[in-house]
Amino acid sequence: MKHIGTNGINPPPVTAMIAADGLESTPQKSSVKKTTRKGRYPTFERPPTHADLFPDGKTDRMASNKVIWEGCNILSQGRDVGWVEEGSGSPYYESSVAKGKGYLSFWITNELHVKHPTVLEEEAALALIDQFDIRAACLHLIYAAYATQLERPWEQQFVLNDRQLERYLGLDKNKKLNKQQKLELLLELAKQPCHLLVYVSWPEKGKVKSFSVSRTWLWEISEPILHFQEDLLGNSEMVGFTLRVKAGNWAQYFLNPSRCKDGNGYYEYGILSQSILQDLMKIWYNHEAAARLILWLLFKTKVGNGPVRVGTLFKVAFGMEKVEQARQAAAVRKRLVAQWKTTLKVLDEQGWHLTFDSATYPPQYLPDLPDLMPLTDIPNDPDQAAEFWLEDGAKEEGDRLTDLVKRPYGGFEQLLTARILVQPPEEISQKLAELKAMRPPSLSAAEPLPKPIAIPSETQLEPVPSKSRKSERRPLSSETSQMSLDGSKAAEQIDSGEKLKALRLTRGMTQKNLAAKIGKSTSWVKLVETGRRNITLDDQALLQSILKTPKSP
Repeated sequence: MKHIGTNGINPPPVTAMIAADGLESTPQKSSVKKTTRKGRYPTFERPPTHADLFPDGKTDRMASNKVIWEGCNILSQGRDVGWVEEGSGSPYYESSVAKGKGYLSFWITNELHVKHPTVLEEEAALALIDQFDIRAACLHLIYAAYATQLERPWEQQFVLNDRQLERYLGLDKNKKLNKQQKLELLLELAKQPCHLLVYVSWPEKGKVKSFSVSRTWLWEISEPILHFQEDLLGNSEMVGFTLRVKAGNWAQYFLNPSRCKDGNGYYEYGILSQSILQDLMKIWYNHEAAARLILWLLFKTKVGNGPVRVGTLFKVAFGMEKVEQARQAAAVRKRLVAQWKTTLKVLDEQGWHLTFDSATYPPQYLPDLPDLMPLTDIPNDPDQAAEFWLEDGAKEEGDRLTDLVKRPYGGFEQLLTARILVQPPEEISQKLAELKAMRPPSLSAAEPLPKPIAIPSETQLEPVPSKSRKSERRPLSSETSQMSLDGSKAAEQIDSGEKLKALRLTRGMTQKNLAAKIGKSTSWVKLVETGRRNITLDDQALLQSILKTPKSP
């Protein structure tokens, strides 16, 4: 690493000249003149950097292609992504493309500043993977944002420094770490995305012909420039650094406006929110599962805004190994479900909009949120609460409120197959809509991915604007669920739980009687009647046949 002297007694500062291949040539003396200031340290001029991200203080564009997505998955999920270990070779991670017609392969290297890096083998590679810090994914996203500001990011370097990174990540407001600790942390996080090498074998998709990219850097980083100062006692300490990074050769096909315009490549981008970066830096330690999901959903909600299987979210949040352990052991399963509910609460607090598919999501596994819990009707007054429970205990089995929170046999497997509609925070959704409206038709036509920027349609549930970052949570209606899954609109409106209850009472049926006739549980009937669960079109037809009511026109 290059050190820059900043004291008037030391030699003039040196900066590394950038050669044509992006690597450093012999350091040259800088002509930068030092100025003095009042205070403990003399001052110096830092190398110029690229413009700051987030000019509006909220969001900016970032590259969001599959290479970037999978790189983010590796940094956030580590070994849980499923590294292939074959004998004495080098472990690698492979992600299929177009149902196996193509693939991306990733390897690990520890040679960051050489022209032709070698791949780490066996335990050395796995040990480095275990050292990956989920916060390094934030640096990866920052690099992806800077890359979109360059015309040829596979040839051009972007330059950034510690002060910019501190602002992006909110470390400038962190009082628990001193300056040296912040610099050491940022340097380590900045290097981790650069340990990844990627090979691309891309099949023909739409207008874009098949192509391959030889093994290349995910991000190629030059040796950092370290800035040092000496105090009046002659003690030298690092006070900053400057980074120079460029994208690997994969960017020629995935971040190339010219190729995209000609139909020979892609230029895919999404939205990065500065608040998401700062949230991740705050929650990563106590809520790693939530941090994993936020990073994954940042890309998932960009390429498609339909419901996602809970099993997929479990795999991302906890890893497949923990899911399999939970299937085998009740104690592990109980802990994992508790972590899942906590994870959903954290997502809600960070502004992500959660909509639970009422047809598939078991109510016993809903997170402990006020508008989703069946126990919110309990009075706060002790005397009234005691009377409430006495009345509830006198009801028939299956009609009692406590029956709704009992987890049924096989409920965990039912949970894994359930679906949730997840939408990003409002600031991202709004910016995506603006970008979609502003995108030139020629650029959009060259992108083969369906809905390259996912915008919630009018037919889907949209978050209600609010000053609070907490999301609006509601069960996914059968009409919305039907439209999300197959694109068709439901033929009839769904009746309310109040109407069902009125019809049941006019027929002299108890909840248990009605449940037996339609083949449902009593808790299902109670949830519908209290408005906590909606009626699907099939269920409505069944109820109409049992209750003998005419269908709506």
